[in-house]
Amino acid sequence: MENRIEINGVWYVREDAITDPIDHLEAEEMYLTFSEECSYETDKYCFVASRIRRDGSSGEFYPDIAIKFTDKRSGDIDTWKEEYWDNNNWFKGILEGNPESIASLDEETELCPQGKRQLKGFLNRLVEEGWLV
Repeated sequence: MENRIEINGVWYVREDAITDPIDHLEAEEMYLTFSEECSYETDKYCFVASRIRRDGSSGEFYPDIAIKFTDKRSGDIDTWKEEYWDNNNWFKGILEGNPESIASLDEETELCPQGKRQLKGFLNRLVEEGWLV
């Protein structure tokens, strides 16, 4: 019981014996969210898909994905446009040529024809990898 003192039957660590106060703190319990990412980047665009691992599972992921889209065509990193997409039905609709999904893609994004092909290719790869089902 070195570097400890007893006062009224309670044992304490002597303050002059504490070298690092954090050593005597309990670690905070944390509930972490684990995820995976997959990205495709060109000089014009960047697509980053992510998926979240289910709690308590051994590598099983939730079925929905999210895509962070960056439009880099302005050239200046400070003016790049970022959007977040998280609708798997919309992604599947783009792949299947659904007219509503394609119309929404045209209305909601400013992708050039090459960018649309790149998005479709990216979505196809996510299907191949089992990310988008």
